[in-house]
Amino acid sequence: MKINFNKFEKVAGLFVGIAALSCVLGMIGIAVKNGWLATKVSYTTELDTADGVHAGTAVQIAGLRVGAVTDVDLQANDKVLVRVEVLEKFKNKIRSDSHVQMFRPFILSDKVLEISVGTDEAPELAVGSIIPMMATSDIMDMLSGKKMGTAMATFDKLAESLKIVGEAFADPKRTQGLVQMFDRLNPLVQNLNTMSQEVVKIANVVTKQKRLETIITNVASMSEELRAVLPEFTGQVPNAGREFGQIVNNLNSLTAEMQKLTPAIAEIAPDLPRTTRRAVEALDETVVLLKAMQRSFLLRGNVQDIRKEEEKRKPASNPEP
Repeated sequence: MKINFNKFEKVAGLFVGIAALSCVLGMIGIAVKNGWLATKVSYTTELDTADGVHAGTAVQIAGLRVGAVTDVDLQANDKVLVRVEVLEKFKNKIRSDSHVQMFRPFILSDKVLEISVGTDEAPELAVGSIIPMMATSDIMDMLSGKKMGTAMATFDKLAESLKIVGEAFADPKRTQGLVQMFDRLNPLVQNLNTMSQEVVKIANVVTKQKRLETIITNVASMSEELRAVLPEFTGQVPNAGREFGQIVNNLNSLTAEMQKLTPAIAEIAPDLPRTTRRAVEALDETVVLLKAMQRSFLLRGNVQDIRKEEEKRKPASNPEP
């Protein structure tokens, strides 16, 4: 059955068709403008935390929106793997020295991922590769409950420590001791200054006219001479160490015996000069007596015979070499 439309129905239908066509063309324009129909390439990056990042988060290059986040996944190493898609026409801007930076364009806005433009000298990054992440922080991150909780816990511990220090210095004796310590620092610094000046003077004297170089040269020469002499000395005197040890032991024994004799010597020390003088006088008297006896006619002949025998015996007992 044929349906007949009146004039008003035809006009209304025309308007509805035009509106539908406008919507379709508008959607196509929006898709083209947003790059929904353009060819895209995929990259990945790794984040420590996915706070503020989700599927649809904008991806920029030099401030231009070039793509979006397509997937966020947690890996076994506690890293968050983020997959992004970028318009193919910007692929040549992503190179091996490019990196990803996450920030907020405004304080209350959503986070975006910014990919830095690589240098012309660096090779182009292959599609699907991982772009390194540069850690950043903003005011909202610092004011977040996670970081603020850690910071407040640290401030709490710091307050406890300051409380302990305050209670310790509340004692007047400790405060006076601290003041006295600061009073002593000035003389100490002056002494250190004087010492440094004296060290500089000594250094100038040592380095003057290359004296230090001469001393080091002499020490090196002496070391060379000792190194040349030591093998020969060791070969000629192989038991020098053991014999030196025996000498030291003998000296120790001699010292011990001398310590025993010291009291006796100290006891007779006042009489030693007189005793020595008397002994010398006795020897003188004995010599006089013997000479007098030799002059006697009874002993004179025997004395001459004994002297002759002694003269004959001397060459035999002391032969010349």
